Amino acid sequence: MSTISDHYAAGEKRERILRFLSERGYEALILGRRDNFAWFSGGGDATVVRSSEVGFGILVVTRHKLYLVAHTMDGQRLMDEELSGLSAEPVFLRWYEQSREQKAASLVKARKAVSDIPVLGARLDPQAIARLHYPLTPSEVERCRLLGRDTEQVLAEVAAAIAPGMREKEIEALLVGGLSRRGIECDVLLIGSDERIAKYRHPLPTDKRVERVVLLHPAARRWGLHANVTRMLYFGDRVPADTAARYEAASRIEAAAISLCIPGNKFSEILEVQKRLYAQTGFAEEWRNHFQGGITGYQLANPTLCLDPCAEVVHGQAFDWFITITGVKVEELSYTGDAGPEVLSVAGAWPVSEYEYNGSALRLPQILRR
Repeated sequence: MSTISDHYAAGEKRERILRFLSERGYEALILGRRDNFAWFSGGGDATVVRSSEVGFGILVVTRHKLYLVAHTMDGQRLMDEELSGLSAEPVFLRWYEQSREQKAASLVKARKAVSDIPVLGARLDPQAIARLHYPLTPSEVERCRLLGRDTEQVLAEVAAAIAPGMREKEIEALLVGGLSRRGIECDVLLIGSDERIAKYRHPLPTDKRVERVVLLHPAARRWGLHANVTRMLYFGDRVPADTAARYEAASRIEAAAISLCIPGNKFSEILEVQKRLYAQTGFAEEWRNHFQGGITGYQLANPTLCLDPCAEVVHGQAFDWFITITGVKVEELSYTGDAGPEVLSVAGAWPVSEYEYNGSALRLPQILRR
């Protein structure tokens, strides 16, 4: 299932693009980012250089044509393995002839075009293009659910294998290997233990040996979709009272944010609720120390919408709320559909507690004791 041919979704996405072009007065759309390539193709991957957000295939969509622009070294694989079922017209060029961006520009030359990457003559507007991702289609929601389930399963397996004295780098190898066996890649990987969790919001794995507490965070990606999940475990009979209180506060804030993901609610208002709960739980200033979260999906995450007073939750979005209080962090993949908010990365492989807010009852993971 490395590529997904979903003809309904492909038709729906093309219709979204055509409406977008018509409403904005454009005649062509250029997609060069990996996330947008994955979105339009239903999970296709234009990646060669994994550290780059720009893929090695550019899609050019006009009112009547779909082109794939790529160098000959990549083009046929992209056609065969990543664009299966889509009637794209191949436009291949040799590496020494011109860049992919130059070729894309020549295809739309006299047309008014919009792009997600810099292309001569086209308007650069990646944010407007990213809004086309929503609502997620039914098949995309199911893939998110599968990805959330598998990510939790890997985290549970790794947690069971961790022992005091193990190096954080060894845990990294276990986690990356477990994800890879399920066809999952990792865009971000944080592993911290003991004092490093409180000292750093983004603890990259080191050679430090684990003593009592471990934080695990993979930003998992499969089919172009993301499940950004954080879990913690503790070695001992009882989690220290201060750590437990901080984790409980973070979980309450997480539950509130997820519960408020109702179409029409403003992201700025969700942030205000978060601030109020930080204060009520005794951690009034902690919201300042890390992003508070926002939407995910084909984007890794966009935590900036809470700073936009006009941005509203829309139907069919996926969310990544990452709540940190010094020494703890909680984060799950959630989604709002017809049944209301739900957590997609909780599937029974980790201990949970139930939280109620705004009429929603949500099960959220607790610190695993070993």
